[in-house]
Amino acid sequence: MTEVSTCIISYNQEKYIGQAIESALLQKCSFESEIIICDDASTDETRKIILSYVSKFPGKIKAHFAEQNIGMLKNWEKALKLCTSKYIALLEGDDFWTDENKLQKQYQILENNSDYTISFTNANIQYENGKLGFDAYVTLKNEEYTTVDLMKYNFIPTGSVLMRNNISNTFFHAAYFKSPFADWIVHVLNSKFGKIHFLNEFTTTYRVHSAGVWGGTNEEKQLKNKLKAIDCIGEIVTDRQLKFWAKQSRKEILQNICALYQQQKSYLDYLIYRIKLLLN
Repeated sequence: MTEVSTCIISYNQEKYIGQAIESALLQKCSFESEIIICDDASTDETRKIILSYVSKFPGKIKAHFAEQNIGMLKNWEKALKLCTSKYIALLEGDDFWTDENKLQKQYQILENNSDYTISFTNANIQYENGKLGFDAYVTLKNEEYTTVDLMKYNFIPTGSVLMRNNISNTFFHAAYFKSPFADWIVHVLNSKFGKIHFLNEFTTTYRVHSAGVWGGTNEEKQLKNKLKAIDCIGEIVTDRQLKFWAKQSRKEILQNICALYQQQKSYLDYLIYRIKLLLN
Protein backbone atom coordinates (compact mmCIF):
# COMPACT_ATOMS: atom_id res chain seq x y z
CA MET A 1 0.00 0.00 0.00
CA THR A 2 1.26 3.46 -0.87
CA GLU A 3 1.83 5.85 2.01
CA VAL A 4 1.14 9.11 0.12
CA SER A 5 -1.18 10.00 -2.74
CA THR A 6 -0.33 13.27 -4.47
CA CYS A 7 -3.70 14.62 -5.57
CA ILE A 8 -3.61 16.95 -8.59
CA ILE A 9 -6.62 18.60 -10.24
CA SER A 10 -6.43 20.34 -13.60
CA TYR A 11 -8.49 22.29 -16.09
CA ASN A 12 -7.06 24.03 -19.15
CA GLN A 13 -3.58 24.31 -17.66
CA GLU A 14 -1.43 23.28 -20.62
CA LYS A 15 1.17 25.94 -19.72
CA TYR A 16 1.60 24.67 -16.17
CA ILE A 17 0.56 21.04 -15.71
CA GLY A 18 3.90 19.60 -16.85
CA GLN A 19 5.83 21.52 -14.19
CA ALA A 20 3.32 20.46 -11.51
CA ILE A 21 3.73 16.78 -12.40
CA GLU A 22 7.52 17.07 -12.69
CA SER A 23 7.74 18.63 -9.23
CA ALA A 24 5.78 15.70 -7.79
CA LEU A 25 7.97 13.16 -9.59
CA LEU A 26 11.14 14.79 -8.23
CA GLN A 27 10.18 14.13 -4.60
CA LYS A 28 12.73 12.08 -2.66
CA CYS A 29 10.81 9.74 -0.37
CA SER A 30 11.59 6.74 1.83
CA PHE A 31 8.05 5.45 1.24
CA GLU A 32 5.86 4.38 -1.68
CA SER A 33 3.81 7.13 -3.29
CA GLU A 34 1.47 7.64 -6.21
CA ILE A 35 0.15 10.56 -8.24
CA ILE A 36 -3.59 10.87 -8.83
CA ILE A 37 -4.63 13.39 -11.50
CA CYS A 38 -8.24 14.40 -12.20
CA ASP A 39 -8.72 16.57 -15.27
CA ASP A 40 -12.04 18.35 -15.61
CA ALA A 41 -12.60 17.94 -19.37
CA SER A 42 -9.88 20.39 -20.47
CA THR A 43 -10.34 21.81 -23.96
CA ASP A 44 -6.68 22.65 -24.54
CA GLU A 45 -3.61 20.34 -24.60
CA THR A 46 -3.72 19.54 -20.86
CA ARG A 47 -5.09 16.01 -21.38
CA LYS A 48 -2.43 15.23 -23.99
CA ILE A 49 0.36 16.38 -21.68
CA ILE A 50 -0.98 14.32 -18.77
CA LEU A 51 -1.23 11.21 -20.94
CA SER A 52 2.38 11.65 -22.04
CA TYR A 53 3.46 11.43 -18.38
CA VAL A 54 1.18 8.45 -17.73
CA SER A 55 2.86 6.57 -20.59
CA LYS A 56 6.31 7.33 -19.15
CA PHE A 57 5.37 6.41 -15.57
CA PRO A 58 2.73 3.65 -15.75
CA GLY A 59 1.53 2.65 -12.30
CA LYS A 60 3.08 5.72 -10.68
CA ILE A 61 0.64 8.18 -12.28
CA LYS A 62 -3.07 7.42 -12.45
CA ALA A 63 -5.10 9.86 -14.53
CA HIS A 64 -8.86 10.30 -14.68
CA PHE A 65 -10.57 12.44 -17.29
CA ALA A 66 -14.11 13.80 -16.97
CA GLU A 67 -16.22 13.41 -20.10
CA GLN A 68 -17.82 16.78 -19.41
CA ASN A 69 -16.93 19.64 -17.10
CA ILE A 70 -18.12 18.98 -13.55
CA GLY A 71 -16.63 22.06 -11.88
CA MET A 72 -13.81 22.53 -9.41
CA LEU A 73 -15.72 21.50 -6.28
CA LYS A 74 -16.87 18.16 -7.67
CA ASN A 75 -13.49 17.58 -9.29
CA TRP A 76 -11.75 17.99 -5.92
CA GLU A 77 -14.30 15.66 -4.33
CA LYS A 78 -13.74 13.06 -7.06
CA ALA A 79 -9.94 13.33 -6.84
CA LEU A 80 -9.78 13.08 -3.06
CA LYS A 81 -12.07 10.05 -2.99
CA LEU A 82 -9.74 8.29 -5.45
CA CYS A 83 -6.81 8.62 -3.02
CA THR A 84 -6.40 5.42 -1.00
CA SER A 85 -3.10 6.15 0.77
CA LYS A 86 -2.57 6.95 4.44
CA TYR A 87 -1.78 10.59 3.58
CA ILE A 88 -2.85 12.94 0.79
CA ALA A 89 -0.75 15.77 -0.66
CA LEU A 90 -2.65 18.53 -2.45
CA LEU A 91 -1.40 20.21 -5.62
CA GLU A 92 -3.35 22.23 -8.16
CA GLY A 93 -2.32 21.92 -11.79
CA ASP A 94 -1.02 25.49 -12.06
CA ASP A 95 1.20 25.32 -8.95
CA PHE A 96 4.42 23.38 -8.33
CA TRP A 97 6.70 22.18 -5.54
CA THR A 98 10.16 23.68 -5.10
CA ASP A 99 11.59 21.44 -2.37
CA GLU A 100 12.36 17.84 -3.38
CA ASN A 101 12.18 16.80 0.29
CA LYS A 102 8.79 18.40 0.96
CA LEU A 103 6.79 15.19 1.30
CA GLN A 104 9.47 13.42 3.33
CA LYS A 105 9.62 16.25 5.89
CA GLN A 106 5.86 16.44 6.30
CA TYR A 107 5.46 12.67 6.34
CA GLN A 108 7.82 12.45 9.32
CA ILE A 109 5.94 15.24 11.11
CA LEU A 110 2.59 13.44 10.77
CA GLU A 111 4.10 10.05 11.57
CA ASN A 112 5.64 11.41 14.77
CA ASN A 113 2.62 13.45 15.89
CA SER A 114 -0.67 11.57 15.87
CA ASP A 115 -2.59 14.65 17.04
CA TYR A 116 -1.78 16.52 13.79
CA THR A 117 -4.19 16.01 10.91
CA ILE A 118 -2.69 18.61 8.52
CA SER A 119 0.87 19.71 7.84
CA PHE A 120 1.34 22.79 5.69
CA THR A 121 4.26 25.03 4.75
CA ASN A 122 4.85 28.51 3.47
CA ALA A 123 4.70 29.22 -0.25
CA ASN A 124 6.00 31.75 -2.70
CA ILE A 125 3.40 33.67 -4.68
CA GLN A 126 4.44 34.10 -8.29
CA TYR A 127 2.63 36.85 -10.15
CA GLU A 128 2.48 36.31 -13.89
CA ASN A 129 0.29 39.26 -14.82
CA GLY A 130 1.34 42.71 -13.70
CA LYS A 131 3.45 42.45 -10.57
CA LEU A 132 6.88 40.85 -10.95
CA GLY A 133 8.78 38.75 -8.47
CA PHE A 134 7.76 36.60 -5.51
CA ASP A 135 5.88 37.26 -2.28
CA ALA A 136 5.43 35.02 0.77
CA TYR A 137 1.98 33.47 1.10
CA VAL A 138 1.84 33.70 4.89
CA THR A 139 3.71 35.46 7.70
CA LEU A 140 2.79 33.06 10.50
CA LYS A 141 5.06 32.30 13.44
CA ASN A 142 3.30 29.63 15.50
CA GLU A 143 3.74 25.92 14.80
CA GLU A 144 0.24 24.81 15.79
CA TYR A 145 -3.21 25.99 14.70
CA THR A 146 -6.79 24.79 15.15
CA THR A 147 -10.20 25.06 13.52
CA VAL A 148 -10.77 28.29 15.46
CA ASP A 149 -7.89 29.92 13.57
CA LEU A 150 -9.39 28.81 10.24
CA MET A 151 -12.61 30.63 11.13
CA LYS A 152 -10.74 33.92 10.79
CA TYR A 153 -9.28 33.39 7.30
CA ASN A 154 -7.71 30.70 5.12
CA PHE A 155 -3.98 30.92 5.83
CA ILE A 156 -3.09 27.53 4.29
CA PRO A 157 -1.53 27.42 0.79
CA THR A 158 -3.34 24.53 -0.89
CA GLY A 159 -0.27 23.19 -2.67
CA SER A 160 1.68 22.99 0.59
CA VAL A 161 -0.66 20.55 2.34
CA LEU A 162 -0.02 16.98 3.41
CA MET A 163 -3.02 15.68 5.33
CA ARG A 164 -4.25 12.48 6.86
CA ASN A 165 -6.68 10.63 4.65
CA ASN A 166 -9.93 11.29 6.48
CA ILE A 167 -11.91 11.24 3.24
CA SER A 168 -15.11 9.18 3.32
CA ASN A 169 -18.59 9.29 1.84
CA THR A 170 -19.66 11.47 4.76
CA PHE A 171 -16.65 13.84 4.69
CA PHE A 172 -18.14 16.40 2.29
CA HIS A 173 -20.85 18.47 3.97
CA ALA A 174 -23.67 19.71 1.69
CA ALA A 175 -22.52 23.31 2.26
CA TYR A 176 -19.20 22.47 0.59
CA PHE A 177 -20.92 22.40 -2.81
CA LYS A 178 -22.26 25.95 -2.34
CA SER A 179 -18.81 27.46 -1.85
CA PRO A 180 -17.03 29.46 -4.60
CA PHE A 181 -13.81 27.55 -3.84
CA ALA A 182 -12.86 24.25 -2.26
CA ASP A 183 -9.64 24.61 -0.26
CA TRP A 184 -10.84 26.63 2.75
CA ILE A 185 -13.81 24.29 3.23
CA VAL A 186 -11.68 21.13 2.89
CA HIS A 187 -9.21 22.43 5.49
CA VAL A 188 -12.06 23.19 7.93
CA LEU A 189 -13.62 19.75 7.40
CA ASN A 190 -10.24 18.05 7.89
CA SER A 191 -9.32 20.13 10.95
CA LYS A 192 -12.16 18.45 12.87
CA PHE A 193 -9.88 15.40 13.13
CA GLY A 194 -6.92 17.10 14.80
CA LYS A 195 -4.52 20.02 15.00
CA ILE A 196 -2.78 21.82 12.14
CA HIS A 197 1.02 21.98 11.97
CA PHE A 198 2.94 24.76 10.21
CA LEU A 199 6.41 24.00 8.86
CA ASN A 200 7.88 27.44 8.28
CA GLU A 201 9.76 26.61 5.09
CA PHE A 202 9.11 27.49 1.46
CA THR A 203 8.32 24.27 -0.39
CA THR A 204 5.86 25.32 -3.08
CA THR A 205 4.97 28.10 -5.51
CA TYR A 206 1.43 29.41 -5.88
CA ARG A 207 0.76 31.08 -9.21
CA VAL A 208 -1.50 34.11 -9.54
CA HIS A 209 -2.71 34.50 -13.11
CA SER A 210 -5.78 35.64 -15.02
CA ALA A 211 -7.15 32.11 -15.49
CA GLY A 212 -6.91 31.24 -11.78
CA VAL A 213 -9.91 30.92 -9.46
CA TRP A 214 -8.50 33.64 -7.17
CA GLY A 215 -6.05 35.56 -9.32
CA GLY A 216 -8.55 35.87 -12.16
CA THR A 217 -10.97 37.97 -10.08
CA ASN A 218 -10.88 41.57 -8.86
CA GLU A 219 -10.97 42.69 -5.22
CA GLU A 220 -14.75 43.06 -5.16
CA LYS A 221 -15.31 39.51 -6.42
CA GLN A 222 -12.68 38.13 -4.06
CA LEU A 223 -14.40 39.69 -1.04
CA LYS A 224 -17.83 38.44 -2.12
CA ASN A 225 -16.40 34.95 -2.66
CA LYS A 226 -14.89 35.05 0.83
CA LEU A 227 -18.30 36.06 2.19
CA LYS A 228 -19.96 33.09 0.46
CA ALA A 229 -17.26 30.74 1.74
CA ILE A 230 -17.54 31.84 5.37
CA ASP A 231 -21.32 31.47 5.15
CA CYS A 232 -20.77 27.88 3.99
CA ILE A 233 -18.33 27.30 6.85
CA GLY A 234 -20.90 28.74 9.27
CA GLU A 235 -23.29 26.02 8.12
CA ILE A 236 -20.70 23.29 8.54
CA VAL A 237 -19.43 24.00 12.06
CA THR A 238 -21.63 23.05 15.00
CA ASP A 239 -19.53 24.14 17.97
CA ARG A 240 -20.78 27.40 19.51
CA GLN A 241 -17.29 28.93 19.68
CA LEU A 242 -16.62 28.11 16.02
CA LYS A 243 -19.95 29.63 14.97
CA PHE A 244 -19.03 32.78 16.94
CA TRP A 245 -15.71 33.13 15.13
CA ALA A 246 -17.33 32.43 11.75
CA LYS A 247 -19.78 35.24 12.48
CA GLN A 248 -16.92 37.57 13.50
CA SER A 249 -15.12 36.77 10.26
CA ARG A 250 -18.32 37.47 8.32
CA LYS A 251 -18.55 40.90 9.96
CA GLU A 252 -14.97 41.72 9.03
CA ILE A 253 -15.54 40.74 5.39
CA LEU A 254 -18.73 42.85 5.25
CA GLN A 255 -16.78 45.81 6.69
CA ASN A 256 -14.14 45.40 3.98
CA ILE A 257 -16.82 45.29 1.27
CA CYS A 258 -18.39 48.46 2.68
CA ALA A 259 -15.01 50.20 2.74
CA LEU A 260 -14.38 49.19 -0.88
CA TYR A 261 -17.71 50.60 -2.06
CA GLN A 262 -17.13 53.80 -0.06
CA GLN A 263 -13.78 54.21 -1.78
CA GLN A 264 -15.40 53.61 -5.16
CA LYS A 265 -18.27 55.97 -4.26
CA SER A 266 -20.75 53.21 -5.09
CA TYR A 267 -23.29 54.51 -2.60
CA LEU A 268 -26.16 52.10 -3.34
CA ASP A 269 -23.90 49.06 -3.06
CA TYR A 270 -22.39 50.52 0.10
CA LEU A 271 -25.86 50.97 1.60
CA ILE A 272 -26.86 47.37 0.76
CA TYR A 273 -23.82 45.87 2.48
CA ARG A 274 -24.02 48.34 5.36
CA ILE A 275 -27.52 47.05 6.06
CA LYS A 276 -26.25 43.46 5.86
CA LEU A 277 -23.54 44.37 8.34
CA LEU A 278 -26.04 45.89 10.78
CA LEU A 279 -28.27 42.83 10.50
CA ASN A 280 -25.40 40.37 10.95
